[in-house]
Amino acid sequence: MSKIARAIANAIYDFHYSQIETYDKLVERLEKDLDEVKVKVWREDDTVKLPTYAKSGDACMDVYVNSIEYKDDGRIVYHTGLHFKLPEDYEMEIRPRSSMTKTYAIMQNSPGTLDEGYTGELLIVHRDLCEPKEPYEYYKVGDRCAQILVRRRERIVWNEVTTKEDLGITERGDGGFGSTNK
Repeated sequence: MSKIARAIANAIYDFHYSQIETYDKLVERLEKDLDEVKVKVWREDDTVKLPTYAKSGDACMDVYVNSIEYKDDGRIVYHTGLHFKLPEDYEMEIRPRSSMTKTYAIMQNSPGTLDEGYTGELLIVHRDLCEPKEPYEYYKVGDRCAQILVRRRERIVWNEVTTKEDLGITERGDGGFGSTNK
């Protein structure tokens, strides 16, 4: 059962059996159940920092460097020391921090995805585009190195049509790159 269906069913049940007395409490319960997701997290040791929101209203939580590993091929692996177990039908998106635009480093698989079945360590991998002779440390232990966002994912089910016209007509149509003149 989806999270939405479960939240509605629980609220209706509780309202019907007077565990929720007012309409406002019913709405409050639904908002809480729909606006929060509980994610299991395991820290490799007590020094590992949990992700945090920098400011109220931020969409993503900041992830912190626990240790750093330099690879021979120029990759810098930031170990977070965090392991997650996401609820069913959820995924975690890993994004670079906006401060990365001030550097020559990139997060190559950006945005990254942590699937619900993966419980290994969350690793953030960067590569320096300048390929310096010595590894350059953009982030140090304790620094914020990436952002995460947890969201519900939908299962894709194809609804195949027999002709291109069955897709319908849109203003853009076949217009590809640059077709909006911007």
